[in-house]
Amino acid sequence: MSSFCDLKVRLNLTLILIMKLKIISLYILLCSIWGTTWIILKMSLNEGTPPFFGVAIRFVFASIILWGLLFYRKEKLPMSKEAWALYLQFALLNFVVSYSLTYWATQFVYSSVSAIIWAGFPLVITFISHFMLINEKLTWSKLGTILFGTAGVLLMLSQGKELGGNNVVLGVSALGVAVLVAAWPNVYLKKHHHLLSTVQLNVVSQSIAAILLMSISMIFESDRIMVWSSFNIFAIVYLTIFGTVITWLIYVWLFSHLSMPQISYVAFFPPVIATVLGWIYLDEVLTFIAIVGAGMVIAGAVFIHWLAPSKRGA
Repeated sequence: MSSFCDLKVRLNLTLILIMKLKIISLYILLCSIWGTTWIILKMSLNEGTPPFFGVAIRFVFASIILWGLLFYRKEKLPMSKEAWALYLQFALLNFVVSYSLTYWATQFVYSSVSAIIWAGFPLVITFISHFMLINEKLTWSKLGTILFGTAGVLLMLSQGKELGGNNVVLGVSALGVAVLVAAWPNVYLKKHHHLLSTVQLNVVSQSIAAILLMSISMIFESDRIMVWSSFNIFAIVYLTIFGTVITWLIYVWLFSHLSMPQISYVAFFPPVIATVLGWIYLDEVLTFIAIVGAGMVIAGAVFIHWLAPSKRGA
């Protein structure tokens, strides 16, 4: 009897270890992919991809892949009021508004700057979580950290043309709005993640986004022609399969296994990868003051993670 109990304990410990390794591995993969998407997005825009069409076609192909996955897994789509609240919030706020602003703004700033602004995502998440998640309340330390990170953004803004061109302030401001808009549905999902599987949420939300974004592109980009270069075709494939389907399936899956601050921690590493790649391939050199500001944004996000409670908010 004792040996059976010991075997059971060892088996449970092994299963826990395997799950932890799975979470860590997928976390690293998610950060690595998202870190590379910024330079590919920027190069694609430089090569003639209209921003709204670029994000629209990305979701069109991604939703087709996800519908195939949904049918393969024989999952039924929940149609409750709560489920539709999740579908629409992610579709409209996260995918349509936030992605559109990010694509449009990245025309005017370095790819690394876009990634760095998105590193402030955990700061916004922490603020909104205070009002929606019971175990993730805002403290004076967290508030100070949010202000510290915000000061870093303002410091970067002071560099103006040194970060990409004449419309840097406009671009950074649009990115800031994109981050703010995207935060709400992510916190809402943490509160109601049990309602939908990762495939269910993504297939409906991205399908709605694809239809709306393609309509937006036809209205506002009717005078622009997509440049179907070999690189732009590669960019669409990469950003669709890796940057959208794989990453978002992983990201939503993590909601069932990590706390909200731990999930938002995914925003810390991509800016580092994006900055290195932008420097190597696009000659994007940040000024000393911009680097200090970027460091403040990333440091603020890290501090928020450290200040977060260890138990999960729900």
